[in-house]
Order: sequence, then structure tokens, then C-alpha cells
Amino acid sequence: MTRLREALGDIAEEAPLVSLADVAIAGHRHRRRTVLTASAVAVLCVTAAVAVVVAVPWPRGAQTATRQGQEAVPDLPQGKVGAISRAYMTSCKVVEHEIDCTAVEWRVVTRAGKTYRVPQALAKTAKGERVPVAISRDGRLLAYYSRDAQAHVVRDLVGGSETTSPVTIKEERIGVGSMLVLSDDGRYIAFDPREGSKYPGMLIDVRTGRTTHINGKYEPVSVKGGVAELVRYRKTDLWLMPVTGGGKPVRFNGVFIMFSEVAPDGRTVAAVEFPKVGKGEPLMLEKSTLTLLDAKTGKLLRKVPISGLPDDRGGVAGTTIWQSESEVTLLYGGKEGERSYAVDVNTGRARLLDRQSGRTMNLSYPGAASG
Repeated sequence: MTRLREALGDIAEEAPLVSLADVAIAGHRHRRRTVLTASAVAVLCVTAAVAVVVAVPWPRGAQTATRQGQEAVPDLPQGKVGAISRAYMTSCKVVEHEIDCTAVEWRVVTRAGKTYRVPQALAKTAKGERVPVAISRDGRLLAYYSRDAQAHVVRDLVGGSETTSPVTIKEERIGVGSMLVLSDDGRYIAFDPREGSKYPGMLIDVRTGRTTHINGKYEPVSVKGGVAELVRYRKTDLWLMPVTGGGKPVRFNGVFIMFSEVAPDGRTVAAVEFPKVGKGEPLMLEKSTLTLLDAKTGKLLRKVPISGLPDDRGGVAGTTIWQSESEVTLLYGGKEGERSYAVDVNTGRARLLDRQSGRTMNLSYPGAASG
């Protein structure tokens, strides 16, 4: 999700320390230091108020410690494998009462239900920072950072081809909250080296090696149709930047987080509104309403009450791709694990798309920014 650590930190400075567990937000893309579990923007805000790093889901690196064997899971083979439905990072282990994250790795799950280890995809840097992967919206392409190549690799899991970016990036540049976004056709990668900082990102053409600067204040959401969607939190600004650079941002009247890609109409985006609260008032993130915004004018189009989500203490973890002109994908985290839904923006009705049981950390979904 977002440059939430910095943005929510500022927003929550005057917010009281209240329990917002019912707004639990599971993995979005998601990431961060301190606990990457299905916690929530709510918790993020509370921690931000006490100067703890936040973002959506929680910390990178400190996943829930669980005992997990690897022997039964095969390595991702070369050649044609099939489209994938998601990728996830394995949890740390408990060894003699100590948390051991040395064996943490990325795995992918195909649409046919087969799980593979991806040892060639670096999961943690030498300094322990989480390294993201990204999946194209159709699940065909997987992008990851290769320690051997010191560059990103785009693998076509359906066609069997593989492209290594000609732009080398030193491993130490991958910092806290690093983000990765992959274009629909696999040609472009948006790389943000460090979340919550002003370090500039870059848009890389993996075919030619051409790079386009991304203002460090913005965070990539998607790259499609020759346009990169960038968001600056706190104001909030959205910038539809051509892959060659240019364009200018649009400012919304309000604070919004968890942005989706742009809808098929070329201008609508879904997001979650960050509520305004007075001094001494509890901060409650709306867990059952989406806000539709006009990416061209900055106008608020309408609010969509969501129905059909689990009746538990979970919460919305993010929005991602549009399934059609009327349905946007919503990620939800709760006690039963993380799920994805297609929400009809006309009726608000949610239908289940995918379910990931358990408290799996660091999930990456097709078309979603990963960090």
C-alpha cells in the first residue's frame, strides 16, 4: 500500500491512543517493519502516534514466527508453468526461543493450485530488509530481484521466456518498504527503493534499459497503457504519469489511502477515506465503504457501502485491479486469513475471488503494487 508510514504518522500525531483492532488490515501488498501480520491501518495509526514505523500490513521482516517445513514444496521449474494467483513469503521459524528468518523465501501458487518455491527471487537483503516481487494483472508474469544478476527479472510463466533488466541495482539500495510494480505487458517495472523517504524511484524499461525518474514523494500503484499511476499521501495527490515522464498531479479534497488502479473508463479510482477527527476523538477507519474518485479532476464521485464481507474483526487491506467496468478487487484480512473480493461499485455487493487461509505474511496479488 503506501507511503503510509510517513503519511499516517503525520495524520495520527494528534490522534488519541485507542484500540482499533476491529479495523484489522491484513497483508496488502504489503509489508513493513514491526510485524507484517493481518493487523491494520488502525494499528498502524496507533503505532504511528507513538513514533513506531507504520504502513499497511505490518513490518517487513518480523513475520509471525512459525515452524514451517520446506521439503515438500518443489522449486519453480524452468519453462512453462502456468499463470499464478498469488505469491507469498514464508514465515520465520522459532529456534530455541529465538526468531530465525534466514530460511524465509518467496513462493508462488498457480491457478491450478500448485505451490512452488522461488529460490532465485531474493526475499531478504543482507541487512534483513524484505525484497518484494510483483505479478502482472493476468498472473502470467512474475517480476523479482535476482541477487546473482543484481537486477530485476521478469519471468513469463505461461510462455516460458525470461527477461533480465539491463539496469543493475545494488542490493543495498533495497531499503525499508521497497516497492515493486509490474506493467501488464511486463515491459516496465516501477521500483521504489525505500518507503517513507524522499529517495527517488525509477520506472525501468526492461527491454531497452531506459529509466524514468519517479519523484520520491510519490508511490507507484500501477503501470498500464503506457501510464504509471503514482500517489502522494497526506495531501492527497494522484499523478497519471506517462512512462516517458511528464504530466501533472491532481489533488483530492481529503485524505485517501489504499488506491486501486484506474478503472477501464480511464479516470475512476477506488480508495478508502482516512477520516478527519477532532482532538480527543477516537480514530476509526471506515471498514465497509469504498470511495470512488475522479483521477482527472480530483472530484469525489460517490461512496459505496460494501456488503458481503465476513462478519469478523477483520478489515479492508487494500484495493487493486478492476475485474470489469463495474467490479474492483478488494483485499480483506481477518481471523480466517486473507481473502480477495470483487466489489460491484454500483451495488456494493462483494463476491469472493480467492482465499488464503492462515496468517500468511507478505502476500502479493496480480496487478497489485508489492512492498
